[in-house]
Amino acid sequence: MGYLLLAFAVVLNSAANVLFKHASGMPAWTLEKGGLFLLALALGLGNTLLYIKSLEKLELGVAYPLLSAASILLIAGLSVAIFKEAMSTQKIVALSTITVGMALLWKA
Repeated sequence: MGYLLLAFAVVLNSAANVLFKHASGMPAWTLEKGGLFLLALALGLGNTLLYIKSLEKLELGVAYPLLSAASILLIAGLSVAIFKEAMSTQKIVALSTITVGMALLWKA
């Protein structure tokens, strides 16, 4: 159950960051930009609550690195898909290294 809560926390964290990025591209503080900002904050709160709940079942030394690494991987993928950001060889190697680290932690 702890890993499932952590996975949902990763999704909310990633969604919040995508919304922050989207809002940052808007030229002025409009109602729409403010709404995106508030929605991203709400998702961030949900992320935090799920993460805290996952810590009841998981070790901090495993949960935090997995949360961070999985968020990085998901955000990188969403950045390419949504914002058409470039995926260089260096980024691919870095993300692959993170993936290997996650696999090693998962087995710890």
